[in-house]
Amino acid sequence: MSGEVNQPFLFRSFEPANGGSALHPTLENTSFTYDNSLALIALYGCGYREEASRVADAFVVAVETDRHYHDGRLRNAYRSGPTAAGPEGMLLPGYWNAVSNTWIEDGYQVGSATGSTAWGALGLLAAHDETQQPAYLDAARRIMDWIHRATLDKQNGGYFGGFFGHEPTPERLTWKSTEHNVDVYAVDRWLARADEGGDWNRYAEIAEAFVKDMWDEEEGRFYIGTLPDGVTPNVTMTGLDAALWPLIALPGVTDKVASALAWVERNHGVPGGFDFNDDKDGIWLEGTAQAALVYELTGYGKKAEPLFQTIAAQVSPGGLVYATAQDEITTGLQVGPNSAPGDFKYFRLPHVGAASWAVIAALGLNPFIAPSQQRSEEEDAPCLRK
Repeated sequence: MSGEVNQPFLFRSFEPANGGSALHPTLENTSFTYDNSLALIALYGCGYREEASRVADAFVVAVETDRHYHDGRLRNAYRSGPTAAGPEGMLLPGYWNAVSNTWIEDGYQVGSATGSTAWGALGLLAAHDETQQPAYLDAARRIMDWIHRATLDKQNGGYFGGFFGHEPTPERLTWKSTEHNVDVYAVDRWLARADEGGDWNRYAEIAEAFVKDMWDEEEGRFYIGTLPDGVTPNVTMTGLDAALWPLIALPGVTDKVASALAWVERNHGVPGGFDFNDDKDGIWLEGTAQAALVYELTGYGKKAEPLFQTIAAQVSPGGLVYATAQDEITTGLQVGPNSAPGDFKYFRLPHVGAASWAVIAALGLNPFIAPSQQRSEEEDAPCLRK
């Protein structure tokens, strides 16, 4: 272990339920970039600087040593555990299929979603805010340079969904996500403060304009994004994160908070928490923690209290929060452009992402803003160390 103490490291996103049977092969050695960025932010918030920096170091390795791309992009997932670049670059998740006698890699995991990639940059900027290490800022710059080059819609504004599938020709995702554009906005605004030499504010304004265009005044909510034409709002699907994140990431939407939260409560609220979408088939713990944080940061702190009680009752024996309170819940989304409609689901597995959001919410920490800008006079982070 001594040789791995300071080695770059990524957390496996999901663990087997209650120490039971093994995970599905597609999750067995998988560290999602988004989950690990959240974990990094939560760890810094709790004062675990060395552990958090190991994750940031892994993102730097990923940017610098991809097996094919050399353009600054991140993949949606990497191989979990202590991380080092092999002869072919940063290791990706996958498994051996004995029936077909082939190595299998998931098309989403090896792709690069705009939002997931931007979250990697958010994590790196949080690391830079804590440590002032230039490598973290440089890697965040490279990631966002790629997003601006590869996913910006120069004709209609906003940022496309990213890319799905394997190199060298992954499929371009032409829909746009409100959540993704919130992420891009937050990173670019952060970079504008940390790196005055870039054109970050201009790119942030493009994302901000798109998010504001997704506001439906009549219903009092943000659309989840657009259809594949990149222009027409998707009015039939809903997503809790798209409805909530603008309220704490964009400073110019404070007049929308009350109506947006009321819409979320009507359409996503279930007993004890919130569902991912409006079919209300169960509690999505990650989103429930997001709602608790938004309540806290927008002046509705009392509404967060029962949500924290729900989360506290959904902690696995290993200390992670379950992804769901039910065996499974639907999202209405697809894993990939050619997969079955609605096949993206969450299952009752201990989840690093849900646990990290729970910690972030307990800290009252806005992940879209540099911690140094929101740090209170309290020196000790309010986290329990075991």
